Amino acid sequence: MIIVIAGGSGFIGTQLSKKLIDLGHTVVIVDIYPPSFSNKELFFINCDITKQSLPYNILEKTDAVINLVGKPINSKWTEKNKTEIKNSRVNSTRHIVESIISTSIKPSCFICASAIGYYGDTNGHIADETTSKGKGFLSDLVQDWENQAMVAEKEGVRVVCVRTAPVLGSSGGLLKQLKRTAGLGFLLRLKKEDFWMSWIHEEDIVNTYLFALETKTVQGVFNASSPEPVTHKYFMKSLSVFLHRRVVGYLPRFISKRVFGELFDEITKSQQVVPNRLLDKGFVFKYPTLSSTFDQLFKK
Repeated sequence: MIIVIAGGSGFIGTQLSKKLIDLGHTVVIVDIYPPSFSNKELFFINCDITKQSLPYNILEKTDAVINLVGKPINSKWTEKNKTEIKNSRVNSTRHIVESIISTSIKPSCFICASAIGYYGDTNGHIADETTSKGKGFLSDLVQDWENQAMVAEKEGVRVVCVRTAPVLGSSGGLLKQLKRTAGLGFLLRLKKEDFWMSWIHEEDIVNTYLFALETKTVQGVFNASSPEPVTHKYFMKSLSVFLHRRVVGYLPRFISKRVFGELFDEITKSQQVVPNRLLDKGFVFKYPTLSSTFDQLFKK
């Protein structure tokens, strides 16, 4: 197949592109940054689709399009940053859909990144794809984001929204940020009160996109998160074992709020999210547990 990946030069996009090429597909990356590797089946178009539709009518000969565009949320949330975070996701999705509408021969599917932030704080309850929308900036953002993507269904395109948990990887994602603090010689929990955390291994999120691409019965929203969420205390205790660093306490709230701003309240919401729809479709997680994930990543 010929597959267009918007935002394909990033952490997940790079791994996904390599995997698709290994499987014999041709990948066209549309991004403001060039890919970090080259291949005869890899093509690059420099374009900011947060500001314009996909160029050159590239969807005319495309089998599928994937949207991974989104400004990282791991910066202090000022009103300006929040606007940029939202616009990067909603506008890029809208522009892709506009390109799909204007294309005479439509791609067979449109797979759009999304986030488990949709559920807000689950208050210790398990959330699956049938759980209603939560409250907060991320919940509202995800709803707008997914609503834009679903417009493509009116064009007869199969749409999949991948509600992604924080990704644990060796070269990016949540773990990379947490490992930085280990350089101080110790680890700190984010806050004193315990809360549930959902997450997914980098290989499993890439495989989720492949599964959504190849499985024609996959349509609508899917949680991309490990089937075994854990508490924050358990997560940090496990991390301390693999990093050989003690957890000595928690980050004082006044420092947390100063560094993260409103983001701190979002990243410490209790989220016990499970991927029921993926499991029902037959998807098999390669790293379903935190111990198997850490074992692979730190060995790597």
